[in-house]
Order: sequence, then structure tokens, then C-alpha cells
Amino acid sequence: MASNTKVTKTALIAQIADKMQISQSQAEKFLNVFIETVTGNLKKGTEETITGFGTFRKTSRKARKGVNPKTGEPMDIAASTSVSFKTGKTLKEAVA
Repeated sequence: MASNTKVTKTALIAQIADKMQISQSQAEKFLNVFIETVTGNLKKGTEETITGFGTFRKTSRKARKGVNPKTGEPMDIAASTSVSFKTGKTLKEAVA
């Protein structure tokens, strides 16, 4: 049965530092640069593919009609932009 525990950014930094045998500040810089790079590329509309891990893609949703679940009243839902992630084959097989 799968566990629903979360890994925080701090815990991830500690794991990276331990596995790479570097300081936590170096691991934090690495992770921050990775996040900034992926974010910057997604802002430009570039798809980010990390072979074996997965693909990050910017997605857009059109404005649409919805229903307020509390009142049942119709409402307008604004257009939005989000990020989707498609799992790579290696990652998918590793967690199966």
C-alpha cells in the first residue's frame, strides 16, 4: 500500500546533499537553479523533457461556464494557464 507522506523542499535538499556528498547549501543552489530553469523555459512556452523522468508542459484552459457547488448558481470560470507533467517510461517502470 502506498504511503501519502510528503517530501518537503528541505528534505529533498538534504537527500540531494547526502547522495551527492555536497553541502546542503550547494544542494539548495542546485535545486533552485533547476526550478528557475524549468520555470523560465515554461514561461517562454518551451516544453521541458528530462529523458526517462518526464515532460513538463505549459497548458492553457479556455474560459468556461461552471456551477458554484455551494449554491448551485451558474458561474463563469476564467481562462487559466497551468503546468502538466507526463511521466517518462523509466520513472513509470521504476515506481510500478
